[in-house]
Amino acid sequence: MNIPILLGRALIGPSIHEGEDMKYYNLLGVAMVLGLSACSQDSGNDSPQAMTPERAQTAATIEEVADAMGLAGVDSLSITGTAWRIRNSFRQTLTASPPWPEHDEITNWVQTIDMESKAMLGQGDTFSSNLFLEPPVAGIHINNVPVGSTSWGRQLEIWLTPWGFVKGAQNAGSQGELMTMDGESYTRFSWQTGDDMVSPSGMHYTVNGYANSDNLIVRTETWVEDAFMGDMHVVGVYADYQDFDGLMVPATFEQQRGGGGIFGVQVASAQANPVNLEALLTAPPANAPNFGGGGDRPDDLTEDLGDGAWLVKGAYVALVVEFSDHLAVVEAGQNEANGELIIQQIRQHISDKEIRYVMNSHPHSDHTGGLPPLIREGAALVTHEKNVAFMDMALNTPRTLLGEEDLNAPVIGVEGVGIYEDVMNRLELHPVPNLHTEGMLVAVLPKQGVMFEADFTLPQPGREANPFVKTLARYVRDNDIQFDRYLAVHPAAVPQNRDDLMATIENE
Repeated sequence: MNIPILLGRALIGPSIHEGEDMKYYNLLGVAMVLGLSACSQDSGNDSPQAMTPERAQTAATIEEVADAMGLAGVDSLSITGTAWRIRNSFRQTLTASPPWPEHDEITNWVQTIDMESKAMLGQGDTFSSNLFLEPPVAGIHINNVPVGSTSWGRQLEIWLTPWGFVKGAQNAGSQGELMTMDGESYTRFSWQTGDDMVSPSGMHYTVNGYANSDNLIVRTETWVEDAFMGDMHVVGVYADYQDFDGLMVPATFEQQRGGGGIFGVQVASAQANPVNLEALLTAPPANAPNFGGGGDRPDDLTEDLGDGAWLVKGAYVALVVEFSDHLAVVEAGQNEANGELIIQQIRQHISDKEIRYVMNSHPHSDHTGGLPPLIREGAALVTHEKNVAFMDMALNTPRTLLGEEDLNAPVIGVEGVGIYEDVMNRLELHPVPNLHTEGMLVAVLPKQGVMFEADFTLPQPGREANPFVKTLARYVRDNDIQFDRYLAVHPAAVPQNRDDLMATIENE
């Protein structure tokens, strides 16, 4: 697949793309295809490097670290304080790439870890905001690793803590190695999970921990498989240790994923081997989700919009646009099953042409999970230029834990209005940054009279539209964008049109 690399200039006119007079151009900027990155478990600017021989010292032992941490005879512990979590959750943020400064505060935080039974429970009170700017509501934030959990995605919450890491390193007989990081020396310990906990590829999970000159653990890291992000790097950062009756506890700690902080704690008190351990590890009853629905899925989930455009319906809706020698798909759904369903429906009911592009409305997790199957099909990802760095990092991280080949995903950034056009069809991608996400694209098909959007859900009759729906309405008004049908990734119960959208700002 030949994809043009257009860097550092705006196109004055259309550029020819792969014959058939297929044209792609940006009205206001450039298209970018980033060079593919290859992340590894020892890469990154802040990754420790082996000490040079002339600076070599004697590495600490894991027993010395355990003594410094006050872990002799400690099998469990409980901490209290305040905490914070990333607003809306990881990969549901205003910006795709970190930092993510929007947080929800958590009060009355209690976190208890039993390293013998491999269980943990953290819980606290919070007023959580949501993606749609509705008023915050009271709730409980819970992080529960129940006894007997065999998921590394859960278990890592224990082993990434300083105390859990040291216990795991002791059990594994880990040997220390002197390293440098930012000019400071540390002892790195590393250990792997046993045969009872391996990744889908059969690989054991690796955990690293770094002890400072006081033999206190200040950083931990591991990797966990993720269908979207491959070998996802998870890091724990710990600072300002305090002594609680001999148990050393960091005053602050933070967990990072995707290069940014997603959760943190400010410690007020700590206790080793709490006598009420069982009660502290008892989670409140969970409300079982009621998904409703049921019934058989029809074989044909496509809806013909006319003139070479279709909807593919499922849990999330996708738009398929036909060009002379290829197809473009707008939206891939919330998970790999949805992405695979889109491909299946295209092949059975629409066309056998090459799927050349998959176009992403915005980087939230429920709109990116279905991308890998379409990329494996050979499609290049098209997204808002503000999402390119994060998408490139996520999709082009090795997938060794999953036991999959690297995706080698081409990522094209749209700056300004992106237009894909040939003699058969025209597809416009309009950037509409808003308070939901700064990296939003909305698709318009002028020939079919369609606007296709994600998360600009119109309000119920008599209710006020949220701010980012009004942002879209103003964009449509100010740029005189015409269409008849207002179609959505999350479909409305009744047909909607341009007038329905414009009604949200009729008093302005």
